[in-house]
Amino acid sequence: MSDPLASTIDERDQSSADNDRASPRRPAWVRPALAAIVVCSAVVYAWRIGGMQLHLYYGPGVRTMAGSWQAWLYGAYDPQLTTTFDKAPGTFWLQALSARVFGFEPWAVLLPSLLASLASIVLMYRVVRDWVGPEAGVAAAGFFAVTPMVAALARTQIPDPVLVALLLTATLLWQRAVATGRLKPLLWTGVLVGLAFQVKMAQAWLIWIPFGLGYLLYASQPWRRRVTRLGLAGLLTVAVSLVWVGVMAALPAGRRPWIDGSVDNSIWSMVFGYNGFNRFGVDNAGADVLGIGGPPGKNEGPAWQYLIRDGVAPQIGWLYILALAGLAVAVITLIRDRGNAANSVLWLGWLAVHLLAFAGSVKAHSFYNVALTPALAALAAAGLLALWRAYRNPTWRRWLLPAAVAASGWWAWHLAGKFPTFATWLPAATAIAATVATLVLIAAVAAPRLQATAVATAVAAVLVAPITWTLSVTDNRTVSDAHRPAAGPPSRETATILSGRLLRMLPAADVDRITAHVRANRAAERYDLAVQWAPQAGQFITRGLDPLPIGGFTAQIPNISTRRLAELVAAGELRYALVDGPQLKGKPTRDYPDYATWAPTACRTVDGFTTPLYTLYDCAR
Repeated sequence: MSDPLASTIDERDQSSADNDRASPRRPAWVRPALAAIVVCSAVVYAWRIGGMQLHLYYGPGVRTMAGSWQAWLYGAYDPQLTTTFDKAPGTFWLQALSARVFGFEPWAVLLPSLLASLASIVLMYRVVRDWVGPEAGVAAAGFFAVTPMVAALARTQIPDPVLVALLLTATLLWQRAVATGRLKPLLWTGVLVGLAFQVKMAQAWLIWIPFGLGYLLYASQPWRRRVTRLGLAGLLTVAVSLVWVGVMAALPAGRRPWIDGSVDNSIWSMVFGYNGFNRFGVDNAGADVLGIGGPPGKNEGPAWQYLIRDGVAPQIGWLYILALAGLAVAVITLIRDRGNAANSVLWLGWLAVHLLAFAGSVKAHSFYNVALTPALAALAAAGLLALWRAYRNPTWRRWLLPAAVAASGWWAWHLAGKFPTFATWLPAATAIAATVATLVLIAAVAAPRLQATAVATAVAAVLVAPITWTLSVTDNRTVSDAHRPAAGPPSRETATILSGRLLRMLPAADVDRITAHVRANRAAERYDLAVQWAPQAGQFITRGLDPLPIGGFTAQIPNISTRRLAELVAAGELRYALVDGPQLKGKPTRDYPDYATWAPTACRTVDGFTTPLYTLYDCAR
């Protein structure tokens, strides 16, 4: 008797019209179901999105880029092109273009993330359909859509939704390259990964580990040709990846902004040091100065427990039990179905490389884990389909689905119970739903005509918790939500940002008062005022001033010397300097010190602008 776990890839039709690869027979309900998932997701993700707060660092920088093509090209943070972002500007390019077309409104800035998240739902269907069929494709799309972190990120400026959409598009092309043996889709895969690098830098390159392994082992080409073609695609990825980096590296330092995220004004240090090796504790120029070090999750357990940490599991892990079943499907496929094994290598590798990277990092925010979601959704969908087919088979394997639903119910009850102040009814609801679904599945074993209904009941039961957490993002409209997006109750990271960086922002009334004074007294200065931290300078950028950001995002980069400050003052290009007061809290790290000592000695205080939170200095001669 055939193994139903291995049969998940057997139901395939003839070649599609373009002869790219075999296309599974699609039931009539698939397209309406996929459309419903996308529409419902769009409603939830976009709910009151116009009221969302923008990121305190990314928002002002995108406003700058939307107002100047030169700033757009550089990824400049401030209107006078003093510093760049501390990241590659790929996502911010899209956000600035949207703001340029529709106006600098929250919904316009967030539109690229929203569209990328919705596109990823459709892409999940396509890539999983080509692995285990259209039914699993719809399930994968649904599982991805109701992942709480996916919904939370769809409403923010964080780059990760665009990264995931690009990697899934690259996956679709890679699948065609493996199945057809054609070079063109493989080269386009390389281009897409290169574009993903513009969004999240070296993290995008991780995908070449499963891509390369799957292609080398299973592409329909002679071995030597596989190696050659893979090398060409890899070179193309590097070439596309380094276009912007190369331009910035080639420009003389005096003709471009200072590279934030580096203490040596090097694009290479920012991309591969500050945003690369430093995240794993490997020292680089300025690593200790810029604060790359202690792991933010060090109190949540060792690395091997990463997936079950409180900051990870409720955001991406409600369907772990089904994903484990999918792991079994992938392993069986590797053993029994060489023709479809490349996709198993893909999803196993996708999960493994990202998990190892995040668990081994000393600087991984919880929202990074959205990169694990495509693999988890794909594996969970494959697991569900395999369990459904086993359930219809008159062997002992029919009991695997009820067991998996019961285990999923226990896991949801356990996970929901760890957050007693959020959705207090949820633990009981998940336990009851899973119990009812399990009993219905057991009863339907003897009633084949009721089995489809029983499985639908089971799916609904396991989705109660993730849907509840996902719906909570409709209330995410605060500054902390923009910085540390997450569904459900406030996380430890949210508490950290609220007690850290956000406390360093000046009250809006004080910013308005300073802005009014500077506007009333400025002449033709290049800079309206100097500010000793980039996000604090962003408070003035959003009010239409041209500040001089000192110290970048960390407040530590030596982007301007005291000698240069004196030259700017002497040339009439800078008049005012703002320095933090003794009671301003939440400083993330020790500041680049020269500015705070220069201002009191070179300038005089402005009457009425000396407070415990700040002091405004007038440097005019």
